[in-house]
Amino acid sequence: MDNNRKNANIQIGKRLREARTNLGHTQAEFAISLGVSEEHYRKYESGATGLSAAKLLILFEEYGVDPTYLVAGTCMKNDFDVEYYIANCNKEQKDAFIDRVLAYMSRIIKK
Repeated sequence: MDNNRKNANIQIGKRLREARTNLGHTQAEFAISLGVSEEHYRKYESGATGLSAAKLLILFEEYGVDPTYLVAGTCMKNDFDVEYYIANCNKEQKDAFIDRVLAYMSRIIKK
């Protein structure tokens, strides 16, 4: 593997680890979602193995992890205005958002 690709995989792995821990999930949970062993998943986070486009899509669909952030280190969305979102969504969307925030906060507090 050439140095540029290796360095890119290492940076992607660091961002993947950061996203996973920010979401409060284990390596085992992400490994299951991606259909790989825990050992193989650890290789993603260490940068020893690169993520395929299919795996990036799974992370986006299941966890909302922005593929642009993982690959380039920048987010597609620059800002998220909570007040605007809540004011402009229906009750089901608002309830789902609040449930996700509370679940996230619960995982953080338990650590």
